[in-house]
Amino acid sequence: MKLDTNQIPIDISIRLDFDRGDANPNAFGLPRPSAVVAEGGGFVGDTRRGGSCNCETVTLNPHGNGTHTECVGHLSTNRIHIADVLTDVIVPALLTSVELEVDARGAFIGYDSLARSLEGIGGPGDVRALILRTLPNDPAKMSATWSGANPPWLDAEGARLIRSLGVDHLLVDIPSLDREDDPLLTSHRIFWDLPAEGAVEADPSDGRTITEMIWVPDEVADGPYNVTIQIPPFALDAAPSRVLLLPAEYAVR
Repeated sequence: MKLDTNQIPIDISIRLDFDRGDANPNAFGLPRPSAVVAEGGGFVGDTRRGGSCNCETVTLNPHGNGTHTECVGHLSTNRIHIADVLTDVIVPALLTSVELEVDARGAFIGYDSLARSLEGIGGPGDVRALILRTLPNDPAKMSATWSGANPPWLDAEGARLIRSLGVDHLLVDIPSLDREDDPLLTSHRIFWDLPAEGAVEADPSDGRTITEMIWVPDEVADGPYNVTIQIPPFALDAAPSRVLLLPAEYAVR
């Protein structure tokens, strides 16, 4: 299906299909999302089974089940909630495609490929969100079983380059900024200016966010946009998110 890029907005998040468990992405050995019909006291939450309405109990883990947005509370010992720190509504963003580098460790977003991608479109300029689409851009990202598969990550030098840009929001189409077997979450720590190791109490006013497991179709061109990240008001370090791109000239009226 060809994407109509004139459509406003462009949704770059992954839709979860609870009726097709294996069609949903999965990472870090976490269970796939599920939705179960609520039943009890004679009530059946399924109109197909004679119920008066549809009512399902949903189980998911934002970090392993599709597009999600996290705050510094993901690493801090003090509880910081994404619903408290993500207060931006629409922010200027830059979308750039980055060729994955490969070495003996696997595939990753490296400093060199990232620098080339930014140079090719003139750098980030005055933007507050950076959106990375990795190449090759395989649609299988939308339903991949990443658990135990050594998925691509952002290496430390690439993370330092992004940190130097001063963006508040980083969005990527990989399961995590870090290697699946990195217990320190090195690139997360770099993005949030945290110590390289050890427990840390973070600043609860830090509004920087990381959004992982987005999906940007090929038909969406690299360049400037505005982005809005929508989340439910969860008192957690992360929440499922819907990410919408708007033309760069879009203005709130």
